[in-house]
Amino acid sequence: MTAFLAALTLVRLASLANLEISRNYNEGWNAYHALAAMTGGALYPRAPSFFVNNYPPLSFFVAGALGRLTGDLIVAGRILSLLSTLVAAWAIFASVRALGTSRTEGLFAASLFLAKLLAASTYVGINDPQMFAHALGCLGFLAIVAGPRTQASLALGALLLTLAVFTKHMLIVQPLALVIWFAIYDRRSAVRLAIFGLLFALLGLLLCRIALGVNLTDVLFTARSYRLEWLLQSLKDFLLVSFAPLGAGLFLLFSKDRRAVLCGIYTLLAFCIGLYFDGGAGVGRNALFDAAIAGALSASLLVHRLRVRAPAAALLLALACLVPPGVAALQQAERAWLTQDFWLKPMAKDNAAAKADIAFIRQRPGPALCEKLSFCFWAGKDVQFDAFNWIEAVHAHTSDERDLIALIDAHYFSTVEMGIKPRLDALPDVMAAIARNYRTHHADEYGRILIPR
Repeated sequence: MTAFLAALTLVRLASLANLEISRNYNEGWNAYHALAAMTGGALYPRAPSFFVNNYPPLSFFVAGALGRLTGDLIVAGRILSLLSTLVAAWAIFASVRALGTSRTEGLFAASLFLAKLLAASTYVGINDPQMFAHALGCLGFLAIVAGPRTQASLALGALLLTLAVFTKHMLIVQPLALVIWFAIYDRRSAVRLAIFGLLFALLGLLLCRIALGVNLTDVLFTARSYRLEWLLQSLKDFLLVSFAPLGAGLFLLFSKDRRAVLCGIYTLLAFCIGLYFDGGAGVGRNALFDAAIAGALSASLLVHRLRVRAPAAALLLALACLVPPGVAALQQAERAWLTQDFWLKPMAKDNAAAKADIAFIRQRPGPALCEKLSFCFWAGKDVQFDAFNWIEAVHAHTSDERDLIALIDAHYFSTVEMGIKPRLDALPDVMAAIARNYRTHHADEYGRILIPR
């Protein structure tokens, strides 16, 4: 049932892939960077640019190449995300099978992974490299645990895990867990895996320096706010849907079975590191996706071990894993999901409003400031402003809000697009400058469109 509902949700997300609607702030941001990668533009803009890139480069080239086939870089990124989610789920299924479980237990692991992602986040099916990175990471994990521990399998696994980091740099948990596990049981493999990983990482950094003219380590770690309450909220949300898989992983940590210990190490590291990352501004539940993967592996392996000796306990564990994300999904489900229009005319009202806003921005001559970068991208406007990263830079005192205020006072922007809860509310002086220089042309469910007074 969980697999069926997950598949139904993926079909729904696929039906939204070609719609010009704003599903996430990152969609337009990633599209502009993919466009720069394909056209030879500045993939890592430098000051005084208001546009920032703090992601590794790999996904921009992959999504850009796919965009040449689809004709739309945002649609291409959404397709890549959906396909990557399926690949990651299959790799989890195959990894659990390689650890000695049955097909049903492998399906349980893949279904649990999908259920937690679809119930607790919006990252599946959007133009963001998160799922592509996890697909690479899960394939690298599979390459190492599935076959004989040869030099070739370690090299392949290290390459895929490195590519995952060069797609999303927070994906350090899988290689770290594998190296620690090998250090306990097979030190020669630990050294080989670490050496391969370092060599591939240095090669990647060198290629970025030569091809892109950038020291990647300097641009990946931009300043951002960090709040304890964000971390505590993440802890609360995670435990509500993942207490059973987390408990399974911690239980396996003390097992005598090497495979179980690997799952335990992975779960513990993924939970602690992911929770730490989740306290940063702009980091969503994606920081805990590794914990979702590790929890799915651990729960499946523990169900396998209990199934023969204590089948009732195995069933209770499986239900304790699957029911919480199922309840969370039902609480978020749209009431109209049983109607025909929900499937045949998805988000028709939102799509019409977005198209009208995009058309308005397109017909206005001159540069536009968009909080939803996807609107400016679809309108064919050059990128001008990265609201999230620039605001964080102002708070960190590495950028000066007076630079933007000067442009606003000069009516540099022909159009300003702002959300219902504008990100720029974080900068009262900038909002005051907009209020005295721009007026609302129209408003809708996406926010407001402003033009010069």
